[in-house]
Amino acid sequence: MNILNFLIQYWDVLLLFVVLIAALVVLWFKGGKSVVFKMLFSLVTEAEKEYGDGTGTLKLASVIEKIYTKLPLVVRLFVTSATLQKWVETVLQEAKKTWAESETLTEYISSETKTE
Repeated sequence: MNILNFLIQYWDVLLLFVVLIAALVVLWFKGGKSVVFKMLFSLVTEAEKEYGDGTGTLKLASVIEKIYTKLPLVVRLFVTSATLQKWVETVLQEAKKTWAESETLTEYISSETKTE
């Protein structure tokens, strides 16, 4: 059976599948993006604490690697590395404001990581 016959025979099932995937992606972007941004805030803060100043590229790579593995598979198909980088940069700008306003976070970031 060639591909054209397959598409003609199962066009309704394929269309339903594409619509479902698109709906999941749209719903995720509407509701899930805020959750991802909260996770990114945490990861950016941890990267700042772990790597310190002057290691922006290393921190960015670390955060992108960690968040990418936590994203659902369907979302990973549509979210590129460039998109993740933009999200991290957006969160970083907000995080810097929050760190400046919060003495507790500033102390947390500047404290040494205790190893046992």
